Amino acid sequence: MIRNLITLPYELARKPLALADERLSGKLPDALAQRFGKALGTADALAGTVLRKPEITERGVDRVDRATRLLQADRLEREADAQQAHARETAQRGAQEAARKREAARERAADGLDEADKIEARSKQEAKERAEKTAASKKAAADKRASTKKTAAERRKAQVTSVANATQQGAQRRAKAELDEARDDMQSAAEARADAQRLSDLTNATKRDRKQD
Repeated sequence: MIRNLITLPYELARKPLALADERLSGKLPDALAQRFGKALGTADALAGTVLRKPEITERGVDRVDRATRLLQADRLEREADAQQAHARETAQRGAQEAARKREAARERAADGLDEADKIEARSKQEAKERAEKTAASKKAAADKRASTKKTAAERRKAQVTSVANATQQGAQRRAKAELDEARDDMQSAAEARADAQRLSDLTNATKRDRKQD
């Protein structure tokens, strides 16, 4: 009897907080609303324990559990969004870096070919002058040297292009891995929300059964 008399003032004092929770739940940010609900549930659990009212304790525990699950789901969703944004940034930076390296490779290759062409022209001129003075054999040797230098320049161009392509592929693989991880985190967040909703539905069904009994 005494516990019932003590319980009544608590329920009366709690009622404005419960009404505020219901009215503000759709207006406040999800995280803030769930923290408010968790605080109210904690108060119910403590009051139920002190007053030895299992129904109040259970009501508080249910509210705390549901709020905790929703807060966790909200946190996982925010983390997934952040990881997805980071993955997009990584992919963009990788593409920009690969493009920059390809452009630098083209410029170096063009410079190498220009230099090779100049060397070839100079060598041919020198060879021609020497051939006029000495013999056709010296001219052939000069042509061979020029051709070797041009081949080396082309080989350097191929090597630089290969490195740039490998860098781009590595950036794309890292970006894909981060996007996959972000999708997994979003799936985990969705599953956590679904669990919280099922727990809430089960709690409401239990309460309705008890009221009917």
